[in-house]
Amino acid sequence: MPGGTGVAAEGLREAMRYMVESQGFDRVLRKIKLLSATPGKVVCELKVEEEHTNRGGTLHGGLTATLVDVVSTAALLHTERAAPGVSVDMNITYTSAAKIGEEVLITAQILKQGRNIAFATVDLTNKATGKLIAQGRHTKWY
Repeated sequence: MPGGTGVAAEGLREAMRYMVESQGFDRVLRKIKLLSATPGKVVCELKVEEEHTNRGGTLHGGLTATLVDVVSTAALLHTERAAPGVSVDMNITYTSAAKIGEEVLITAQILKQGRNIAFATVDLTNKATGKLIAQGRHTKWY
């Protein structure tokens, strides 16, 4: 692809739109917004609403893991190779809570792409304060 950017930003928006409009599990991401995409880096935003929370009224850990998975895959799509791969390992460290009404920035960056394996990191931060909510690492095979 020209410029080595993989899926162009508009194509990436369309791919994410297709995913979240499904009737499957990915529909939990309907409120996510793509803010920016540069080669190997994608930034999204999610305003925490009741549907995103656990019984304690904070961002559900399972949704956090899904955000790590999906946004790091979007970053992988926005590389020259433009392949989503399949997950082989993912871990998340939860450092603080996000409450209803708070806006969360999800920043995914590809750390390394090899012949068969890619490594990504994802930070979820409170948009207003910059406080780290969670940090994920995602390894994908393709």
